[in-house]
Amino acid sequence: MKTMVSFSPDLICALSPEGRFRHVSDACQRALGYNTTEMIGKHFSDIIHPDDSTTALEKFLDACGRAEPVGFESRCLCKDGQEVHIAWSALRAAADELLICVGRDVTQQRHATQQAREQEIQHRTIIEHGFDMVGLVNEQGVFTYAGGATQHTIGYRPEEMVGHSAFDFVHPDDLAMVESYFALLATQAVISIPDFRFRTASGEWRWLETTLNAYLQDATKIFVVNSRDITERRLSCLVHTEREQRLQVLFDSDSALAAFQTADGLVLDANPALLAFLKKEKQEILNRPLVDFLPAEIRPLISQMHLEMAHGAKVQFETKVQFEGEKEKIMKATKTPLMVDGELIGVYCTMQDVTEITTAQRLIKQQAAQLTMVMESINDAFFSIDHEWKLTYLNTEAERLLGISREGALGISFWSLFSEEVDGICHQHYQKAIATGETVQFEVYFEREKLWLEVKAYPFAEGLSVFFADITKRVKADKQLKLMALVARGTDNGVVITDAQGRTEWVNDAFTKQTGYGLDEVRGRVPGSVLQGPETDPVTLSYIQERMQQHRPFSATILNYKKSGKKLWFAMDITPIHNDAGQLTQFVTIQQDITFRKEVEASQAAMTQDLYRQNRDLQQFTYVISHNLRAPLANALGLATVLTKMDKNGEVFATALTHLRQSMVQADDVLKDLNLVLSIRDKKDMQAMEPLALKDVCQQAINNLEEALHECDGKVVLNVEDQLMTRGNRAYLYSIFYNLLSNSIKYRSEERTLQVDIVCCTGAHGGPTITFTDNGSGFDMFKAGSDVFQLYKRFHTNQRGRGIGLFLVKTHVEAMGGKIEVTSEVNFGTRFTIHLDKR
Repeated sequence: MKTMVSFSPDLICALSPEGRFRHVSDACQRALGYNTTEMIGKHFSDIIHPDDSTTALEKFLDACGRAEPVGFESRCLCKDGQEVHIAWSALRAAADELLICVGRDVTQQRHATQQAREQEIQHRTIIEHGFDMVGLVNEQGVFTYAGGATQHTIGYRPEEMVGHSAFDFVHPDDLAMVESYFALLATQAVISIPDFRFRTASGEWRWLETTLNAYLQDATKIFVVNSRDITERRLSCLVHTEREQRLQVLFDSDSALAAFQTADGLVLDANPALLAFLKKEKQEILNRPLVDFLPAEIRPLISQMHLEMAHGAKVQFETKVQFEGEKEKIMKATKTPLMVDGELIGVYCTMQDVTEITTAQRLIKQQAAQLTMVMESINDAFFSIDHEWKLTYLNTEAERLLGISREGALGISFWSLFSEEVDGICHQHYQKAIATGETVQFEVYFEREKLWLEVKAYPFAEGLSVFFADITKRVKADKQLKLMALVARGTDNGVVITDAQGRTEWVNDAFTKQTGYGLDEVRGRVPGSVLQGPETDPVTLSYIQERMQQHRPFSATILNYKKSGKKLWFAMDITPIHNDAGQLTQFVTIQQDITFRKEVEASQAAMTQDLYRQNRDLQQFTYVISHNLRAPLANALGLATVLTKMDKNGEVFATALTHLRQSMVQADDVLKDLNLVLSIRDKKDMQAMEPLALKDVCQQAINNLEEALHECDGKVVLNVEDQLMTRGNRAYLYSIFYNLLSNSIKYRSEERTLQVDIVCCTGAHGGPTITFTDNGSGFDMFKAGSDVFQLYKRFHTNQRGRGIGLFLVKTHVEAMGGKIEVTSEVNFGTRFTIHLDKR
């Protein structure tokens, strides 16, 4: 029995007469979340929902006083606070005065019941207050029930329709159709009757749409009738149909390319003009995006416009379009949104070819804008007058110079504005231009504004166009120039007068004598553009330009060129000239010919350089004599002294004599080297410079070292630019290639096969550039320092040598006006770069 209680799904408990739990089953924890220990001693009201507490206690007391069970229902609170519905059955146990309560969780049943009740109420409310009329008819079509919106829609109370045949209310013209559809219920469970007219209580005919559903009720077939009044919609459809027919006529006859689209851009309809333009049949484009038939380059634009129109805004734009096989056209597209309740339901799209109109309008606007821009941007003042002397146009500069405004002057006679000029110079020239049809040009003093004006008048069909400019400054400047010219003619220095932009206005006779250029040859030109040449210093030019922009006096020395091409050194003093308002008007340059002084300075510099070179060589020779020559001479001297004391027939005497001979040979070699170096330095015995083909000389050196290359399996890759020539000494050039290649063979790496790459091409300096690269043993550039090309300097101890090869290479290169550079890395190889003179 205890086991059955434990496994019972019902909550079984025993309560004392005071209402406290004495025993509870295990179902208590499943139902309420409390275990047995937590429930013992707890009062019955502690688990009851406060709103149900009073009723539950009354039932509890009632059960305590009865011999039969008492049933009731209450909401209980679980341990986690949730509500559960418990159906209780309480019975008093007379033996021990305990109240036995059995509770069952009926929460789900109560919720289901509540939902069903709510749905029934909602359904009834929908039926009673909805737009549909609801009824039941039998197999003869007689109403057995009527409800819903019946009275509101057709005016009959439900009881007025019950017992009457539904066919009695149908319009005679629609009766046969309704009866035929009703007969289909014999074989079909659901039918929909098309629109028909139904008589209302007031005798009016209303249009209904109806659906009938068949079901069995007590073995009798009953039909549920749902009807809705669609009269307004029907009438609206008729009106809409008429309007649609009218619009369709307009749509089809419109010359513009037109289409109706869905909100997603699919084509619903297209007019004949669009179909003809696209060369498509209507069925080919229906229900497809319109952009599929447009050129690819405008599809993103069409899609973007479609997005902008989604908010209800009408969108217009013009774009260039080029269809296949057609010329480029300008199309004006208009997208009009069709909105219903703020929602985009469709799009009316039109496109027109506006190429000719747009091109014409654009041309007119451009011409007008260009004409206005020209008239306003030209430096000259301009006005035009008609045949009645009335002003028809006046630009801003003309307003300023004449002291009038166009608002008050246009349409007014020119001579009424300037009455003092009647019969004056201007009047006479203007009349002459109109009478003869020829252009007139003159200068006149405008008294009113105290200005000198240069005037040009051009007659045309509508009147006279007049251009004029303020030349007051020029007139004054001419006067000043005449005065300055009197002064400048008396000096031996060249004088140049330029305008504020540096353009030449005047030069004196001394300038012409110095440079060979007359005034007519330099007027209007920047002096530097005439006088500067290939050796003019760019830094000096930048300095002059910078100082001129500062508008302050300054001096500069520059190398220029005469008209004959001869070099000419000038010491220039440049002074800016300002007007009374402080504005820069001119530059005056006085230039002194210092060519002789510069030649003397250059001669002195060359002499200084030669002295420096000889001093350097002297130091080098001193070093050679003190080291390379002194050692063998000292040995020879010592051996000569010893030999005098030896037996001439002895073996030691022969050995010493051999050493003496070697020492003298070494001393002779040093003297030969010195003689060679001095010959190269002083260019003694040097052949005349001649054109040399680099490839031929280089190939000769390679051929002469071919046996040495073959012995070490060495490889030479020669890459010489076609027809590359230089001017130089053939012996020197051969010596350069020979020494470099023999060094590569001598100092090759034991770890890899020797490869030498020789590349000869035209360098950035304009002359030949030679790169000589090998993969030999290399040397430490840091340790070598500046001694790489020094005489008797060697960087490898494992090979014999005198240390004169690289010295000769550098000396030969420089003797021909070139430069040599070297880079090297131990165990990677060495690269020599030689830049020869471009002469």
